[in-house]
Amino acid sequence: MDKRIRILEIIYSFDVEGTGGGLARFAIALSQALDPKIFDVTICGLWNTGTATQLQHIQALNSNGIRAVTAAVWDKHQPIQSLWKSYQGLKTFIQQSPVDIIHSHSEFSDMVTLLLKFHPGVPVIMRTLHNGFRVEWRKRVVRRLMLTYFLYPIFYNTEVGVARHVVINMDSRWLTMLLGKKAVLINNAIEVEKFSKTSHLLDKSGLGLGIPKEAFIIGTVGRLREEKGFDVLLEAAARVIHQFNHPIKFMVIGTGELADPLITLARELKISDHVIFTGPRSDIEFLLSGMDLFVCSSFWEGFSTAVLEAMAAGVPVLATDIPGNRELITAGINGWMVQPRDAVALADEIMKIINLPDEDRQNIADQAKKVPQSYSIEAIAEQHETLYCALSEMNKK
Repeated sequence: MDKRIRILEIIYSFDVEGTGGGLARFAIALSQALDPKIFDVTICGLWNTGTATQLQHIQALNSNGIRAVTAAVWDKHQPIQSLWKSYQGLKTFIQQSPVDIIHSHSEFSDMVTLLLKFHPGVPVIMRTLHNGFRVEWRKRVVRRLMLTYFLYPIFYNTEVGVARHVVINMDSRWLTMLLGKKAVLINNAIEVEKFSKTSHLLDKSGLGLGIPKEAFIIGTVGRLREEKGFDVLLEAAARVIHQFNHPIKFMVIGTGELADPLITLARELKISDHVIFTGPRSDIEFLLSGMDLFVCSSFWEGFSTAVLEAMAAGVPVLATDIPGNRELITAGINGWMVQPRDAVALADEIMKIINLPDEDRQNIADQAKKVPQSYSIEAIAEQHETLYCALSEMNKK
């Protein structure tokens, strides 16, 4: 009989380059890093979004011996019905393939997992909060009060925060304090080796994006959403571009609901010729290899894997001075920091960095390369394995 602990990891979508984002990439990497001798892992996307990249990720996981399934087809015109269908799909899956622990990785999968808690044969549920606690259901106040502050502390066996500031805020909930159910800190992780093997291109034209080989490339990666602050980055870019005769290119990697507005903003700022919107890409490590500076302009973060990836790739990083980034960057030692939402300050800092000797930027990048070693997917997977085993033993008592 198979005595392995049966884990069901639930994500929003397998469309990592699109709607799935960094948390999907993390959950997939975690599923692959868990010891198959101890854990029987299934990873489920709430919704089938019908993209080619989603199918590629599912096929790759299945070919590597990890079950990858979707619960329902996503219908953007009927989000509530889509959510209910995903619950029904997961309930049917669990009836056919019982699990020991369900681990949720997104706001919507948190809701579905809570419903599954009341299904026979679902002994343990846990969730990881990947974004900042104070922005969970930020625009849905009633939902936030009902779920985050009331139902989750009561019914979830364990809640995990990806950064110290997230855990501190989770533990400050009055019901959490009353019940004595403290959150667990397990940081996000990256595939360090994948990014650290990247060698920087001597000829920028090798990126295949029409970039002159002598250009200074400033890049960023992320979902094109409000919290990433890409509008502020473009405003800063306009100031930088107008100050330099040297060719400068800004590279924005990702997709999201603000794609069209950001492209329009670049046009209005008259910097379209200097800004490359790559759209979704699966070869982030290759594009990082051509960057001279990585900028994280976020207004808030849980724990930025994009910053970690840039550090691992040897790209110097300028990031906003927010809690998630402070856990990774010591200003002037392994990166630079600037106040969020301030395009003028961001532009001034970028120009200072451009004017630094190459050796100074390289020294910062060399110090930064040490940081991701503590956040390798292998190390973080071991922490999850310990937690899974403890929860499984607790359930047996």
